[in-house]
Amino acid sequence: MTDRADTPNTHTILVIDDDPDIRRLLRLALEEAGYEVREAQEGDDGLAIAKQEPCSLVIVDLFMPGKEGLETILTLRREMPLIKLIAMSGGSSHADLLAVATSFGADRTIHKPYELDTLLTSIAALLQEH
Repeated sequence: MTDRADTPNTHTILVIDDDPDIRRLLRLALEEAGYEVREAQEGDDGLAIAKQEPCSLVIVDLFMPGKEGLETILTLRREMPLIKLIAMSGGSSHADLLAVATSFGADRTIHKPYELDTLLTSIAALLQEH
């Protein structure tokens, strides 16, 4: 993984997930890879953070209390059309929801459980697109 000091253009990534363990794991992995990380436990909080601080990419869990993931993706895409979005969900029945998330504006989808290296590769690829 890349050391933060070696990363000239630090991107900020917002993780919106109601599971504090997942947020903590993603924060550690993303910071180790050189990214600035913000966290929110549900969609409304995530939207407020995204409006206050520019983010390069948002990772959104589809199932959360309050404003759920699909609605959050729609709002982010409408209000911040250039932001990169990754939708996450788990379970065998969630594959259809991940396809819906793509139609709602997610750039990529990740099925839980996932390999951190796969997620980091997807993030890097999205952030290189302009």
